[in-house]
Amino acid sequence: MTISLEPASPAHRLYLSQLATYLRHSQQILAAWDHYSDRHSDPETSQPHDEDAYGRRQQKRDADTLSAFGRVYYHADELVNVAERQLAELSPSARTRRYAWQIRELRDATQRLYAVYDDWLAVRAALPDSAHPGTQAYEEPLAESYAEAWSYLDQWAIHGQALFAVNALAQRQSNASAPALPSTAPAPAHQGAATPPRVRR
Repeated sequence: MTISLEPASPAHRLYLSQLATYLRHSQQILAAWDHYSDRHSDPETSQPHDEDAYGRRQQKRDADTLSAFGRVYYHADELVNVAERQLAELSPSARTRRYAWQIRELRDATQRLYAVYDDWLAVRAALPDSAHPGTQAYEEPLAESYAEAWSYLDQWAIHGQALFAVNALAQRQSNASAPALPSTAPAPAHQGAATPPRVRR
């Protein structure tokens, strides 16, 4: 994919807004999953009380998370690319090194997500004609694809905030280095201007 996204452009702001929505939704999905898991697992062994029901609920978590990531998916590599360019222009520090590590994690997660999707397309193309949405022959490999994608989606939920932090630092540095605008002083009155005579009444 050709990367054409410019930092601070309307498209960049839109994609960051979509990412912010994903981060909120993924936190809600994970909190709901943790609540379910705690209530339906043995507290000592962490084994589910009902493995079938637990598995179905886990599949819902995976599917919901991927659905929440939907809009971000198509621009994830562009967001990472912009953050890498922004980082390259920042002064090195412990903080920027940490962000660089997080962005590398996002880069790896994105590439793996794209690979998972390509694998699913290949699997789907090889399914028999009788395998269509709603059938076990279709839903089982789809659930496996969702399960494989979930850990990479979770990496985005964990490290996605770094993109906002890097963007904020880059914008702050850009504003600080921008030349100050000259102050506008009122134009002096013309020395030779005649004073209009006062009209007597």
